[in-house]
Parts: sequence; C-alpha cells; structure tokens
Amino acid sequence: MKTMMKLRINQLIAPVCAIMLFTACSTPKNIAYFPETSNGSTFNMADSRGITLKSNDKLSIIVNTKSAELNNALNMPVSSQIIGYSEVQSTNQSRATSGYTIDANGNIDFPLIGTVKAAGFTRAELANSLKKTLEEKNVAKDAVVTVEFLNVGFSVLGEVTEPGFYPFENDKTTLLQALGKAGDMTIFGNRNNVKVVRMKDGQQEVFVVDMLDTKAMMQSPAYILQQNDVVYVEPNNYRKRQATANASEITKASFWLSAMSVLTTIAVLIFK
Repeated sequence: MKTMMKLRINQLIAPVCAIMLFTACSTPKNIAYFPETSNGSTFNMADSRGITLKSNDKLSIIVNTKSAELNNALNMPVSSQIIGYSEVQSTNQSRATSGYTIDANGNIDFPLIGTVKAAGFTRAELANSLKKTLEEKNVAKDAVVTVEFLNVGFSVLGEVTEPGFYPFENDKTTLLQALGKAGDMTIFGNRNNVKVVRMKDGQQEVFVVDMLDTKAMMQSPAYILQQNDVVYVEPNNYRKRQATANASEITKASFWLSAMSVLTTIAVLIFK
C-alpha cells in the first residue's frame, strides 16, 4: 500500500515539474516583432506626407545664391558669445542662422519678401515655395533654399530603455525608428498596446498600436510620427504585478520551489 502511494506521488510530481520546466524554457509569443512575417513579406504603409509644419514650429532656413551680399541679406544673423571676451559678436553666416518661428496664423516673416505662409507645408514644400517667391519678386533667380527643423521632435515614455525627447532627423520617422531611438522596449513592455498621443486641433488624439500585428501597425495613422507626438509603452501584466509587494513575492521562483517542497512533504506524511 505504501509503495503504491509513493508511486502515485511520484507520478504527480513528475508532470508538475515538467510543466514548470517547459514554461520556464519556452519563448513567449508576445515578445518578438513581426511574428507572422516570412522572407519576402511586404506590407503597405499608411499614406503620409510626413511632417507638416504647424504654428510654434521653429525652423532654420538657409538661402544660398551666387551673391555673397544677397546671402547676407537673406540669411538671419547669428549672435554668439566669444569665450574670453565681454562683447557679443554678430556675424552673417550662411550656415549659422537664428530660427524662424511660425506664428499663430501659420506664417513667417522672411527678409526681402515679407510674410510667407509656412503652416501646412512639408519642409521640401516650404523650400520650393520660398524659392519660387524669390524668383517671382526678382530677389534671386538662382537661390538654393534649405529648411531644417530646430525644435521639432517626439517623446518616448514608459517601458523603454532610454525614455526622453528626441528630435526628428527626417520627415518620415516611423514608430519603430522612434522605439529604436529610445533603445527599444524593455522585456516588460506591452507590445500589444503601445499608445501614441497626438495633439490635433487643440485636442489630444490617442492611437493604440499592436506592435505584433505588422500589417495593422504599418497602416496605422500613428506609424509615421508627427511633431510633439508622445509614444507611451505601458507595462505588461508581469510588471504590473511586481508593483504589489505580495504579488512580487509570489512570482519569485524560490516561492514556487518552497511551495512544491512543502506540498511534497505533506503528501509523504499523509500517505506514509
């Protein structure tokens, strides 16, 4: 009888240990990106012009022509404090200019041509518009206009390696690139529920993106980021449980090993 009881206990313990070992060694399916893709897979991205300029955006606008005198007139002066001197030197430099801030009406005031509409354009569209206006007003026929962002970027918060504010380096920064800038999500990030908060018409709009659904992710309006977007990676359930001290203790491996040991001891005492 005792032999049969011990055999039953051993038969129960073995499957439990096997399940625990399998669970510990298996790779979670909610961690890896692009789970449903294969070699050569293609997906269409959401239509986007990229970043369109808005009020309060600050821009660097550089105009280069064949005339050095005209360059000085078209490019705003920069003031720089010279180390070791008390005076402030003002110089006209084509590649070191102060910025233009788009006003509440969506305009900037540009040298020699006056008020220019900027909001609603991309950087390239604004550069072309300025070049065309310079030609139409007979200011410059051979101008090369370059527009760069000065204060335009996005923020990444939550379960990422390096949360913070990051400036845009191109006009079509994707959500994946943004997460890459922040060092990627930690192992505790909820990849099924990444939020992108966007200011639109004075209201905050929230997009929820499933990073494990490649097609849906790339077709989301939030896949191409806009200025001042906030990307938030919420913690997964495991991280949430860790916030509670008792739950945190339960999730420790030592707890389960101790529990198994106690249960085994009790079983042996009962059927001894």
